[in-house]
Amino acid sequence: MTNHLTPLPSEQYHDEHGDGGSAVLTAFAAQRAAFATARAARAEQDLAAEAETDRAHAEEQARLAAAMGIAAASASRASGWVSELAARTGSRHLAEYADAVLACGRDLDAEDDDHGGVHQDVTFVLSGLVLVDEPGLTTGEGLALAAVGAIALAMPRTITAGHPDRQLPELAHHLNQAVDAGRRARA
Repeated sequence: MTNHLTPLPSEQYHDEHGDGGSAVLTAFAAQRAAFATARAARAEQDLAAEAETDRAHAEEQARLAAAMGIAAASASRASGWVSELAARTGSRHLAEYADAVLACGRDLDAEDDDHGGVHQDVTFVLSGLVLVDEPGLTTGEGLALAAVGAIALAMPRTITAGHPDRQLPELAHHLNQAVDAGRRARA
């Protein structure tokens, strides 16, 4: 009994033509090398693009963190002024107003697309109702308080519908101006 094995195609080509199929194998090897080179180049491009995206995201996050820090500092300053008014007038409502102003800067959350990190109760406190019939305040102080509340409420809105990295520093500047105007209004 004779066992005949069927030769593999490359062996068959070698056997029939006597050149070992080197031309075909060389062409296949060249194609594989070109494909591997192209795949490596594409992987390198993808890594470079991903690194650029990561860098741009990190820069954006740093700008946002800086803007949120500026807003928090300004809200803290404004809250301090409102607390001074609350202590002077003995107003519990103004004390709540001061806490709400502080929350608008302190509690900002860039991940909260609904409220910007600020609880809805803060919106009610800063609605301005606290300012109606508040004894012991000058007209200028009342106007400054209204401005402080409106500006503080705008801060979380930049998170949900704006450009907080640009808008928060601008709002912080206006909040500082409103506090300065309120301090001048007492005199």
